[in-house]
Amino acid sequence: MATAPAYSDLPKPRRRATLGGGEEREVTVQLEVVTPILGGSYQTRTIDDVDVIRVPSVRGHLRFWWRALYAPQYMDGDALHQREGVLWGRAATDSGGRSAVELRISVEHVGGTDDSNIRLYPGQGQQATPGAYALWPARAERRNNIPPAPRRQPGTQFRLTAKVAGNEEDEAEVRNALRAWILFGGYGGRTRRGLGSLKVIGDANGWLPTAATRAALTSLFGRDIFAAPTRTPCDVPWFGGAAIHVGRTVQDAQEAWTTALGWLQEFRQGIDGGQGNRAREPGTEPLPNRYSISNWPEADKVRRLSEANQRLPWAHKPVHNGTPAWPRAGFGLPIIGQFQNRSRYEHRFWNELPATHPNYGIEPGPFELRWRAGNIEHDRLASPLIVKALPLADGTFAPCALWLDRSLPAGAQVGLARPKHGRPNEKEVDPKTVAPFDRLVAGGDTPKFAALANKSSLREAFLDWLLARYSTTVVAP
Repeated sequence: MATAPAYSDLPKPRRRATLGGGEEREVTVQLEVVTPILGGSYQTRTIDDVDVIRVPSVRGHLRFWWRALYAPQYMDGDALHQREGVLWGRAATDSGGRSAVELRISVEHVGGTDDSNIRLYPGQGQQATPGAYALWPARAERRNNIPPAPRRQPGTQFRLTAKVAGNEEDEAEVRNALRAWILFGGYGGRTRRGLGSLKVIGDANGWLPTAATRAALTSLFGRDIFAAPTRTPCDVPWFGGAAIHVGRTVQDAQEAWTTALGWLQEFRQGIDGGQGNRAREPGTEPLPNRYSISNWPEADKVRRLSEANQRLPWAHKPVHNGTPAWPRAGFGLPIIGQFQNRSRYEHRFWNELPATHPNYGIEPGPFELRWRAGNIEHDRLASPLIVKALPLADGTFAPCALWLDRSLPAGAQVGLARPKHGRPNEKEVDPKTVAPFDRLVAGGDTPKFAALANKSSLREAFLDWLLARYSTTVVAP
């Protein structure tokens, strides 16, 4: 009787091919969400209780990270768009349009729901909500009777399977997009501020770096993703030429997240660092947590440029001149602000304030910063800065600040919004208030926040401040 051949001697099964495509290759990874999820549903300010992790949302995230990895390889936007459409799908034509990547998600455990209000400040025996600086859009709006937006608590676990109808190169690009999403992205909204961050369940080898170093990341991706590109960046954010700083690794994802988030919060709003080295001055009585003087120039610029506020006294006398400068626009737009004044915060001490008190006086109304390039108006611009908990293969997390490389359209300017002439329901940038994005200090001004002095860009100012203040480890460049 003939003996059966050994399994290793049998012909290898051929991967199933899809119609009009190549062999089908399968990539699977099991993930857990380790920071709160905000949004992610088909409706704003909601989480989905049925389709907890939605395939369309994940696909959108993966497309973004694929572009960040591979855009520098294409000479122009048309070539990039064509390749992206082949791999991730495009509007159908006679030659097709279906994506070569099929995503499937199996949710294995659902985290709880948190619908409590967001506490921005400690008080009355309660601590501030962890991560409130990222979660503030979920606050209740009492004036409009809008309840807090619910958040998904950490703990949701799911299995993601990507079936790739293509060659080994296609599979490698999908794997790398997945790796980048797991490391630097997340699920839902405000992932650039660390919400919806992920970790790998089980064997993380091949998905996460062994250390928060450039060498470990190069080994993981098979190339140095931070290497300076050979051409000028476009308005698509790139890894090539990006900067990344990390802090000390910790066991807890929330600790790493709130540490990285705290870096940005302190740089933008903090009162630590001493005279000249803090973003704002501490508040004064009777509202120490509410009223303080920003050392950034934007508030004074609004005071100077506001047509409705050309009278004195100001609640805070401006120390910056009226030349426009909007440095924090580099963190993303729009910036919608409202001054804290008597009409906003009624307080029993108001009637006792003398006219010489720094909280006495007038402030402008609500304002909005947006941008334009030539004659094209824009209201939104995503932040190039990502602060989050970076997961590592040993189960630890590193606080991480990643500044993706990106250029802006020629002639891009930021300024105050005003009603559009003849179309009062639309807005446009007021040309009297425009400034280039990287104008950190206006001519004739003395910077009140020392971190802005002698810096050529907001990226340089933030990263230099971060290194000096917290002795972070520079992974790249």
